[in-house]
Amino acid sequence: MRICFISRWNEGGWFAWLCKQAGHDVMLVVEDDHYAKALSGLIDAKPSPGNAADYDLIVYDTSGLGEDADESRLITPTIGGSKLADTLEHDRVAGLEFMERCGIRVPPWEHFTDVADGIRYIKQRKRPVVFKPCGDGADTSCTYVSTSAEDMLQYIDVLYRKNPQKEFVLQEVVKGTEVSVEMWMNESGFYAVNMTLEAKKLMAGNIGPATGCAGNVLWMAGLGEPTVFQRGLKKAFEPLRELGYVGMIDLNSIVTDEDVFGLEWTPRFGYEGTCNLTRLLPIDFGEFMGRIAENAPMPTLTPKEAFCSSIRIGIPPYPLSELPKKLYREGVPIEGLSPDKLEHFFARDVRLEENNEDRLETAGVDGWIGSVLAVGPTLHNSFSAATDMVKALKIPDMMYRNDLEPNFVKRYLELRDGGWLRTSYGT
Repeated sequence: MRICFISRWNEGGWFAWLCKQAGHDVMLVVEDDHYAKALSGLIDAKPSPGNAADYDLIVYDTSGLGEDADESRLITPTIGGSKLADTLEHDRVAGLEFMERCGIRVPPWEHFTDVADGIRYIKQRKRPVVFKPCGDGADTSCTYVSTSAEDMLQYIDVLYRKNPQKEFVLQEVVKGTEVSVEMWMNESGFYAVNMTLEAKKLMAGNIGPATGCAGNVLWMAGLGEPTVFQRGLKKAFEPLRELGYVGMIDLNSIVTDEDVFGLEWTPRFGYEGTCNLTRLLPIDFGEFMGRIAENAPMPTLTPKEAFCSSIRIGIPPYPLSELPKKLYREGVPIEGLSPDKLEHFFARDVRLEENNEDRLETAGVDGWIGSVLAVGPTLHNSFSAATDMVKALKIPDMMYRNDLEPNFVKRYLELRDGGWLRTSYGT
């Protein structure tokens, strides 16, 4: 299959490399020259895709290029992007309204364009809320989960001295177990339903800056439909199908004793969730995406293993962003990882050493090296294997979280014992 991966910042380069290893004819296009350095020597990026008709499948690895994706979809089967996907992820008001339209329960929320109105709302409610910037030019890094009304008022006071936001959502904090639930869908149905538990903070104990993902564990539902899927994401399937949606979509959720509450949409590759999924699918990832995009028959997707765990690896100045590029260190040796093992390591700021096809080093992109990916019959087995893989790595100033397994075991047992992972079978 001829596959073209199109990216802004090369997060999906590893997927392109993976499909190349499976025998597909792969082109990787990266818009930003700085990020195009990642994975050099393993799979080299090009500046332009050329003619869409030259490919059997086009893959967009992130959101924000939905208009381009919709145009390519008129010519070639395309997955991973659309204007609808961009709206669901980036327009938080539209995303929440769509959840409500689907019948998914949502924690109480209000949309504000005046900070004074937001302050009055917080004082009246006297409850912890989440501050979510939205609209054009919103700085989503300012998202903040408060511990009390007073905590949020103090946060807003400090934020608006330095970085005022034109509009935002305030959403009531709901306490429960956070879990992401994903399906891959097309006109014919949904496939590869999976659940992910993720830790986002940089440091052990869930402190420090948010990184997007410091590590996670993913498992597939197999042939069944877990209660957490039925009461949440499945409700979006028919509305999305009516809108012609094709591809992956994830609902970040909070599960309480009462119900599943939707928080955010992720209608794109998840980092590192989708990486984990590739280790469990019984067919190669390129073929899987092609069948989704073409609405082709899908074989039975019995998982190869029960769990896949990941632990993210970084070096300074990760996880900081928008620093002068000279601060990102190039050519740092990566010992304990070889090119023939990258199927088990989601590679990001990595490249082949020049004139040495057996050794890897950093590309100097951003310090996000990547993540080990380890499978096992139990959550404990998969994390033990992931920990062993991390211990084998030798990278100067390497950092990673070492407390992930107990965090995820606790949350997994809460879901299991609450009956949310109990499986029934669809018609």
